[in-house]
Amino acid sequence: MKNTAAFNDGREGDVAGLVREVQGRVGALADLLHGLSEEVIEGTDATGAVVARVNGAGHLLGLSIDPRAMRDLDHVAMSAAIRGAIGAARSETGERLAMAMEGFTADSTGDSTADITRDITGDFADSPSPGDPLAPYVQALLREG
Repeated sequence: MKNTAAFNDGREGDVAGLVREVQGRVGALADLLHGLSEEVIEGTDATGAVVARVNGAGHLLGLSIDPRAMRDLDHVAMSAAIRGAIGAARSETGERLAMAMEGFTADSTGDSTADITRDITGDFADSPSPGDPLAPYVQALLREG
């Protein structure tokens, strides 16, 4: 990402090239999210009696309930088992998204999502990236709240 690096270093760079790079990254992100949304992920409750299937967006596609659970569990336990299975499936979806985003957001300097999050959540105000032309403005904004 040649043009992005130039902009980050405070050089003028090629603005049209920067826009093309950003559009390429947005397109790649859209493709990544589309691919994840088409995946089917399963989750099981703690007892293994209920299996939930969700898509990559976390939407429930179906439930499979063991016939013994239908007989042995009361409505409260059944509800907890169903919520547990759906929660497990959605949790797995979130983990897959996080792994995909980790690979997507790592740039040529090795910075990753964790580094970006750290900057956004507060450490940035104490130690801005060297050469960042916007750092004084962001620091002032963070101070003024």
